[in-house]
Amino acid sequence: MHESDSALAVRSARGDHRAFATLVRRHSAAVAQAARSFGIPGTDIDDVVQDSFVAAWRALGDYDDSRSFRAWLFSVALNKMRDLYRFRKVRHFLFGAFDIDSPDAPPLEDPGPGPERQTAAKRDLARVTKTLERLDRDQREAIVLTAIVGLSQPEAASALGVTPKALEGRIARARVKLNELIERDGAE
Repeated sequence: MHESDSALAVRSARGDHRAFATLVRRHSAAVAQAARSFGIPGTDIDDVVQDSFVAAWRALGDYDDSRSFRAWLFSVALNKMRDLYRFRKVRHFLFGAFDIDSPDAPPLEDPGPGPERQTAAKRDLARVTKTLERLDRDQREAIVLTAIVGLSQPEAASALGVTPKALEGRIARARVKLNELIERDGAE
């Protein structure tokens, strides 16, 4: 029998570790996918996923089971991703450090040539991620949650703490901006 996320969250809030492990199995790949799409460096994705679920575990007492668990979880995960961005900005400001995944970092040699398709896929993913990074944060979050993670618009609106109408506006503006960026990049 397939138990709903909400029922598992309620059991988890009562201390049921198995129920929470089921939620982690169901949603960790989507949280990791969202982190990649938000431009979180590969070396930090596992940490963001883990931090998101630790924070969710601690906040389960605040979870309202009338709300989509997925939307609630992504609101927690988005906060962890935002925290990482703030930390990196402060670190860069204070220490002038850049990370290895920064566009300003010197290129590293690939240890092996790898298949041509894998290289092309990585290049395409990098191009999409860089294009998404050029959107305003609100627009990027709306597009990633709906188009990449696959949340419904009501779930994404709930995760972002906005009305569905506000989310629609963000998505529309993001699509216009993405089209402009893609056309501009294609012309260059």
